[in-house]
Amino acid sequence: MPRRSRPASALVFGRNPSQYDTFDVEAEAAESLGLDTYQVDLAALLHGNLERALDAVPEHGTLRLLYRGWMLTEEEYGALDEALSERGHRLLTTPTQYAAAMYLPNWYPRIARYTARSVWTEDTDAQEAWRAAQELGPAPYILKDHVKSAKERWEEACFVPAGATREDFERTCTNLVEERGERFERGLVVRKYLPLKVYGRTPTGPAHLEFRLFFGHGRLLAAEPYYEFDVEVPDFTAFEPLGRRIDSPFFSLDVAMLEDGGWAVVEVNDGGVSGLPPGLDPRALFEPLLGAG
Repeated sequence: MPRRSRPASALVFGRNPSQYDTFDVEAEAAESLGLDTYQVDLAALLHGNLERALDAVPEHGTLRLLYRGWMLTEEEYGALDEALSERGHRLLTTPTQYAAAMYLPNWYPRIARYTARSVWTEDTDAQEAWRAAQELGPAPYILKDHVKSAKERWEEACFVPAGATREDFERTCTNLVEERGERFERGLVVRKYLPLKVYGRTPTGPAHLEFRLFFGHGRLLAAEPYYEFDVEVPDFTAFEPLGRRIDSPFFSLDVAMLEDGGWAVVEVNDGGVSGLPPGLDPRALFEPLLGAG
């Protein structure tokens, strides 16, 4: 029996014309590997105009597509997947797999022993979040929604310091919800603050000794400093077993050094929406993921 050929691989970039991105560099890297690239108009996608959103994508075919773009909700990503499927294409990461790496309630149970203790709600009720937080013991805490924090407003909408009152906590929750606005995802998450090693500062708060690790098909593909620190990348092979705990073919782990020298997982995200650290060559991801070359 003749061997069935594998569908051609390509990248689809979700771009917002009103926002700056670095995807031109990634597109050039992909094309240097012989991969085709297509653009999706995210503004059109979010307004339900799927024909316009996919205007640059072939109307018929069997492409296996890696999404690289701005963060989408599970529902938005599902709409993109459905629209591409109608044209015969498929995304490397399914909507279910996308959600497995994006939403803390999905990934937390799988790696709870390697990250900060966390509780969550399914809405924006700050009083409910306060009651849930008592399971973690006293503050300090980190607040976020099911996907993202507002660490750019560290003191007002992210960090709850030791000794904070219930009113302080609820005010921080309110600020978080307001800051995230229409992109607030599902509910409030309270995480026990971990004593991370501070290595510097950004204009919005402390910068920890943090690295972004990318996993593809269950193995570690790359690790680079999250910030532009001149540091040697440690050996992260001990984290490779975690690559098989998240049900996704492509995701990232942000890991940071603790003050005592240990390591903890700070965040998990879908690899397609995770920004690349400055020192990471995109080809180190695209080639093993899509079988380029």
